[in-house]
This record gives sequence, structure tokens and C-alpha cells, in this order.
Amino acid sequence: MKNLRILFLAALVMVSMTLTSCLHILEEVTFKDKGNGTYAMTLDMSELKGMMDMMKGMAGDSLGGDSTAILGGDAPVAAPEADNSMSQMGEQLSSVAASLKGIQGVSNVVEVNDTTNLKFGYTFDFVDVAALNRALKIINKDKYDSKVDEVFKFSGKSFERLGAGDLGEEIKKALAEGGGEEGGEESLDMMKMMFADMSYKQVYHFPDREIKKSDNSLAEMTDNNHTMTILIKPFDEEQQKLKPTVAATAKLK
Repeated sequence: MKNLRILFLAALVMVSMTLTSCLHILEEVTFKDKGNGTYAMTLDMSELKGMMDMMKGMAGDSLGGDSTAILGGDAPVAAPEADNSMSQMGEQLSSVAASLKGIQGVSNVVEVNDTTNLKFGYTFDFVDVAALNRALKIINKDKYDSKVDEVFKFSGKSFERLGAGDLGEEIKKALAEGGGEEGGEESLDMMKMMFADMSYKQVYHFPDREIKKSDNSLAEMTDNNHTMTILIKPFDEEQQKLKPTVAATAKLK
């Protein structure tokens, strides 16, 4: 949890500068008929880029080229420092190649560290669901200090995404811990407001199978029932009343 807190408290600083939600997580998995496939995790903060560029311009214009602007209070906000925080955050999240090196059944690990468009993450191929779970177990331990033994089950005609390894919940905990240390309930309420539109989208592709049904109420089927999408907003109070979950099962044909 310590690593995750450091990672997303940096995001909290960026969001607090703009008072707008800008954090979107995409988890995308393709399962082919034999159980092999591709996994991708992306943290998208591209909505923040325009605001950061605008702040840099305002700071330079108002202070004769000085990169430091006073925004919403007495504390100065340095645009280069913000960029550096984002780069560090991206590096922490995307750097999985070393951790996954030599893991049986995992290949083609690609790290995404796009500091220009503020998109970070990674992709890799897996030979079967056991290899996928081995990789995710290591990533969860290294990145989020979270113990997760199994995330997916797949047998060709059935698919299950367990409730373990819920990144949205891990982020909520990390931000809550950081906010609690800084300002108690008031700080937590501010985070709920700022991150109200934060999204955690899971997309599951089954190119060789059709999805007959799913037990997750948020699941939407597209691509002639070859794709299932679940969109969760961890800080949306109305959706949280429905107790959304990443856990899902699907019958395939």
C-alpha cells in the first residue's frame, strides 16, 4: 500500500491544482480459445494536460517568464515540479519489465510511459490464465504492496474475474489514507468531489467465443457479444449505492 499511496498522492496534487477529475484506468484483457491472450493496464491522465499547459503559460506571462504561479492560496505551484511528479508517477506505474522478466508463460512486455500525453501502463502476452495470474500476483505485490493469488479463471466456456486485485478500491484506500493524514473528514470529502468522475473500466475480449450472459449488473456486451465492458466509478456516490464490483462471471459459447 505504501507504494500505491506515493503513486496516487502525486495524482491528487495534480488534480487539486485544477479542481477537476482526470484519472481514468483501463484494464483490457483478451482471452483466445486456448486460454492465451494479452493483458493491458493503462492509467490515463490526458485530460489534465491542457490545464497544465495553460498554467505554465499563465505563470510565464504573469511573472515575466518565471515558471512558478500562485494558484488558489498562498502556496506556490511550480509547473516543472508538476511535470517531474507526473514523470515519476508514470515510471513507478509502468516499470514492470524487470519484475516480469523470466516469469514462465509471459512475453512481449511493453511499458507505456507517455509523459507528453500523460498515459502510463504496460501490456504483455500470456500463454494461459495461470501465467496471467502469476504476472498479476507479482505486479500487485511490487506496485501496490497487495497480496493477490488469483484474479482470473478461464476454461473456454466459462470466465470469471474474481474480486481480488481491485485497483479502484486500492486507489480509494491510498487516497483516503493520504487525505486522512492531511485533513481528516474535510480532506476526504474534497477528494470525493475531485475524483467523482474517476473511472475504472474493464474490457474483456473473447474473439473465439460469444458471451451468453454475465452476473455483473454493470456488464455491457458489444462486438456481437464478443466483448464485455464493466465501468466502475469508485467515487461516484450514486453508483456506490448499488455496490458495484469488479467481480464477474460469464458463460461463453
